Amino acid sequence: MANTLPPWFWIAYYLFLAVTIGIAIYNVFNQKEKRLSLLTIWVAITVPIVGLLNSIGRFDELNEFQHLVNELHPGALWAWYACSGYLFLVVWWIMLLLKIITRQKKIVTR
Repeated sequence: MANTLPPWFWIAYYLFLAVTIGIAIYNVFNQKEKRLSLLTIWVAITVPIVGLLNSIGRFDELNEFQHLVNELHPGALWAWYACSGYLFLVVWWIMLLLKIITRQKKIVTR
């Protein structure tokens, strides 16, 4: 049987993706940063699919993260896409949270 990451990781991972997609859909319907939100939805859907499809044939002794890192070294395109997609999602969340914090500061100072 192949090694895999612990269940708590998968719960947090899919919860992160679901909340990301949900907020991006909300932003699309409210006409807030529509293009960026559509890109976020695309990345949040395609990156896990690409990662899953390319992790199917991994060695049994490697978990998903180890396989991703192992494939980055020879320059596998899917691994670079996955890493850049995850980085994009993290930056998107940071921008969203900073925007929320600045709005809250404006409301408090009024």
